[in-house]
Amino acid sequence: MKHFFGKFGIRLFTALLLWGLGVLAVSEVSFAAPKVGDEYGGGKVVYILQPGDPGYVAGEEHGMVAAKEDLPQESLSWAEAKAAAERLELSGYKGWSLPTQQELSLLYKNQAIVGGFRDYSYYWSGSEVDNQKAWALDFYNGEKVLSVKSGALTGIRRIRAIRKF
Repeated sequence: MKHFFGKFGIRLFTALLLWGLGVLAVSEVSFAAPKVGDEYGGGKVVYILQPGDPGYVAGEEHGMVAAKEDLPQESLSWAEAKAAAERLELSGYKGWSLPTQQELSLLYKNQAIVGGFRDYSYYWSGSEVDNQKAWALDFYNGEKVLSVKSGALTGIRRIRAIRKF
């Protein structure tokens, strides 16, 4: 029995088969759920929302990504730190912010996963107390610190931006 497709048909069939396998392989990589510690969305995944968390949606992956490094600016007032985080764009991703007090505590607990944090440094949170004060965190011992937002007494040196996905 002679080949029905001929040489051209076999080549076309082979090309389509290989293309289909390539699409399948890319689809598996593209849709793999991120895990804590993975590089994703311009940073490193620090947390994946769990059932019971605010914003959790069954069947969807949402969580928090932290920038892999501190912002280069140091000793900024709270307002300047907040603005610097919000202007940030990493690997084409925007939507960064200062972490809330709770998110900053989560970063402290998972600092080995993200890396690049400095001991003996205070990090700003986005959580305000009032017009004069905001929360920060001491990365030496995890202590929450209430700091004035501006002036020489802030003592806050570091900024680590986060974004939600």
